[in-house]
Amino acid sequence: MNERLNKLKLNTVLGVIYQVSLLLVNFILPRFFLKYYGSNVNGLISSITQFLSFINLADMGIGAVVSSALYKPLAKGDDEKVSSIVVFARKFFKIVGFILIAYIVVLTFVYPIIVKDSFSVLFTVTLMWAMCISQFGQYFIGITYQLLLNADQRSYVQLFINAVTIILNAAAAIFIMVHGSSVQLVKLTTSLIFLARPVFMYGYVRKHYHINYKAKADPNAVPQKKSGIIQHIAYMVYQNADVAVLTLFSTLSNVSIYSVYVLVNNGLKSFVTALTTGFLAMFGDMIAKGEREKLNKSYDVYDWMIHTVCTYVYSLSGVLIVPFILTYTRGINDANYNVPLFAIIITIAYACNTVREGMFVIIKAAGHYKQTQKASLMEAILNLSVSIIFVFKFGLVGVAIGTMIATSFFGIYEMHYLSQHILYRKPMKYIRQLLIDFLSVVVIAVCTHWIHITTYSYGVWFVNALIAAVIAAVVLLAINWFFYSDNLRTMFGLMHKRISKA
Repeated sequence: MNERLNKLKLNTVLGVIYQVSLLLVNFILPRFFLKYYGSNVNGLISSITQFLSFINLADMGIGAVVSSALYKPLAKGDDEKVSSIVVFARKFFKIVGFILIAYIVVLTFVYPIIVKDSFSVLFTVTLMWAMCISQFGQYFIGITYQLLLNADQRSYVQLFINAVTIILNAAAAIFIMVHGSSVQLVKLTTSLIFLARPVFMYGYVRKHYHINYKAKADPNAVPQKKSGIIQHIAYMVYQNADVAVLTLFSTLSNVSIYSVYVLVNNGLKSFVTALTTGFLAMFGDMIAKGEREKLNKSYDVYDWMIHTVCTYVYSLSGVLIVPFILTYTRGINDANYNVPLFAIIITIAYACNTVREGMFVIIKAAGHYKQTQKASLMEAILNLSVSIIFVFKFGLVGVAIGTMIATSFFGIYEMHYLSQHILYRKPMKYIRQLLIDFLSVVVIAVCTHWIHITTYSYGVWFVNALIAAVIAAVVLLAINWFFYSDNLRTMFGLMHKRISKA
């Protein structure tokens, strides 16, 4: 038990460090891309990134299923079973690597036609190939070992490696941009630095695990493969629909605007996700050992934490995101980044998405892929269809509405499913939490409605952000003390122990 908690703490700490590094880099680099290459190139990069991410469809969801299959043999110390799963995964992902090559070749001929009015074929193709190199390393070498480390509650290994490469990449990219080199050279350098990730993970696994690489690859050791495929395809369509729809039916400038606003909300999502690093493996271990009572108690605190943190950070985002973006893009005049209605809707959509991701952790830990596949398909269909219908009339706002509707649907479904099939909790627990979230957002909005930032400088924004953050914290503490005093006492008790030990 102590080992499990220690791993959880280490994963959480490294998760926060990595996400903070990623958050800072993700804010700094796009500003440089906008400054040195313009909104259209920034939109092109975002668009290519999303189209390249469609290759994740080819892994057929096997990654998530492999992780679920590893929990039990790792808990029992069954090296033979672990080896058969790892060998199967390695062979499968090598095939995915070859599919990636074929996909890039097809994209080389098709994608430049989509953006031919904005960029030459040579410019687009060279940029695309420069960006895809690191993905080859991921599928040929790294992804199997990443799944093994995550399932064994050793996410901290890859998180440390990722944090180092993220910082090295940012330094190298900024150096190259400042010295006037091409965007292709920037992205090629990034890809080569990121190739170090799978190499180091491979070395760690070779040293610390007893993997028999000559073991028979047993596909039967990885159950629910078909359901994992359906879940994964549905999620990839859901996740990438917005940028694909904007690329096909709107403009690259709108893709750039979308990517900058999503950059903020995705950064907040990453921050919340960092706090939950390690919970998936811990819940999976509890389920594998049949510790239902511990699972429910742990999930109660986990769910409250996700909702409370999401309410805090996304309430602040709703108040501060537009002036931040206008400060961030000051001097960039080739696109209109002042889109408050889109900002509010995409913020709500990402708040729902972050809560949805938090609940899906327990579904993945339990391996309930087949049982939830229809709802995942419906979520993807909703996002894609509503976005396409609304993008012609509402543009950016249309795709944001599609994401919000689809995510809300799946979140409501998750609450029902967890209550009925995994945690056996009363649905009223979720409804009560949502009502408290809504109350908190309304009170925070009322208390901060007077904040209007019209001078776009980081100093002015920071002072107002600090005031809003303090107000939101006081509101949340007061409301949660009234409704969830036990959870707050537990949290303050843990903080006191930490400080005392220090």
